[in-house]
Amino acid sequence: MKCYYHRLLLQSGKTQRGISRLLMENERSAQVFIEKRKDAIVLSLIILPHWFLYVYDFWNKITGNYISKPALAEFFHNISVMLKAGIPIFTAMEEMTSGDSEPKVRELAENLLESMRSGLTLGQSLEKHADTIPKTVIYLAHIGETSGNQDRTLRDAAEHMNRIVSITRDTKRAMIYPAFVFTSIICATIFWLYYVVPNISDLFKQMQVDLPTITVMTVAFSNHIHDYFFVYLLFFIILTFILMALYKYNQPFRFQVHKLLFRLPVSRTIMKSSGLAFITEYLSLLISSGVEIIKSLEIIEASITNEVYREKIIEVRKGVMRGNTLTDELRLAKVFPSFVLRLTSIGEQTGTLDKQLNYLAEEYRKRFEHTVASISEIIQPLVIIFAGLLFILMIVALFLPVYKLIGEVGILRGG
Repeated sequence: MKCYYHRLLLQSGKTQRGISRLLMENERSAQVFIEKRKDAIVLSLIILPHWFLYVYDFWNKITGNYISKPALAEFFHNISVMLKAGIPIFTAMEEMTSGDSEPKVRELAENLLESMRSGLTLGQSLEKHADTIPKTVIYLAHIGETSGNQDRTLRDAAEHMNRIVSITRDTKRAMIYPAFVFTSIICATIFWLYYVVPNISDLFKQMQVDLPTITVMTVAFSNHIHDYFFVYLLFFIILTFILMALYKYNQPFRFQVHKLLFRLPVSRTIMKSSGLAFITEYLSLLISSGVEIIKSLEIIEASITNEVYREKIIEVRKGVMRGNTLTDELRLAKVFPSFVLRLTSIGEQTGTLDKQLNYLAEEYRKRFEHTVASISEIIQPLVIIFAGLLFILMIVALFLPVYKLIGEVGILRGG
């Protein structure tokens, strides 16, 4: 996979510049493909450095110029429907290159069609897009080709992707809510410290009120925030970008973040629920499709984003490779509930592991949906405690001097 910068001469006589991300490894093949796809003449073509791929992908994610998971799921669903109707794979893929498809989906279909015309199978063509196509889907495509059930496996892949999208979306939604609530409280506190407290402290100075220690500390902190607000804001923005980059590209850092989230009250519930829903969904699909356990665990390793569960899956896979049962290794991992262990044990003993895993996947999807739906109730006590402590602090720090002043005025009047 390479990025090419090209300048084209269009049929209208105008020139056009752009960047294309292509499978072709040499300029000649890339030139022929671009001219055919763009219906133009390539005036100049430059292979960009390999690191530009990361910049290109990052920019596409920011601008939304990439194939979304729902669009991919629809793409494979449409292909499976056409295959089930008896339409050949080449004709089905050509249909997906029509103008009715989204631009990025059409581009993917064109690349796949070009690879298949060169003699590769659908599974082999999908492997060249491993950065876009989930590994599960690629493996199911290979299974469909060898078993002759390509329409069914692609349909299963599409349904699987939709379920994974649902789990991922619900996970983000569950994490966004508490983050939004706590951020709102912190922003309100900063507003008080930056704008309200300095005005009240000026009033105290004019009235020459003897301030309590807690008020003096609050006013001093408020003045510090007011004087260095933009310095702290710039530092916070830079720190946020650094942490985001570390989280995305540094696996040890990401593992420590996930490990911390597993220890916090609300995030622990979300991480466990989403992780179990994700793992059981993948295992159910792969085992039901005839994929052996070790290979299934390898695919989950490559697909799961939860680093804590990924480490445990690696341990489970190594144990199964040594000859142990899946149930024994899940038990040794110490992160899987007894409910999971009981059903996997029954499945292994009776030869119905695929059915038991399917039941587990459905059960944990429902549990996770319930967790997301009740997240506001879960977090409400923490929000009340956090907001209450800040409110009490502000009340004591700002209104204690007022009550003291009122008391002194009352004494003077009484005297």
